Amino acid sequence: MPVFIGIDYGLRRVGLAASDPSGTLASAVGVHRTPEDGSAVEAVARLAAERGAEAVVVGLPITADGREGDIAVKARAFAEHLRAATGLPVHMLDERFSSAEADHWLRLSGKRRRRPKGERDAVAAEIILQRWLDSEPPPEANA
Repeated sequence: MPVFIGIDYGLRRVGLAASDPSGTLASAVGVHRTPEDGSAVEAVARLAAERGAEAVVVGLPITADGREGDIAVKARAFAEHLRAATGLPVHMLDERFSSAEADHWLRLSGKRRRRPKGERDAVAAEIILQRWLDSEPPPEANA
């Protein structure tokens, strides 16, 4: 069954998520801190290999008015590095408001106000991946 990896790209932290083996439900996996944890590309490549991922989805940080700024250019470059390092298809998905939505879900879940740095990023990656899973036709339909 297909497994997919979701990424909330950031300059200091990269949120990580993975789908369940059926490729229908996303879950936060963790956060990669750059540069403390080493190469984010290598970390995602390891996660994809460990999970047997078939594709990676990287959030594209579009501004509220629909433009791509400097961070979007960096996210696209990161996606290209991932594609080269893993050989997997890498999809980009508009991630507008995913961090605000992550904050909302964390508040609803009863998480304390001062949460570990990165938890928001991991939940944002989960939201990005779930949006993509919900928008894509099942992999069998692409065959």
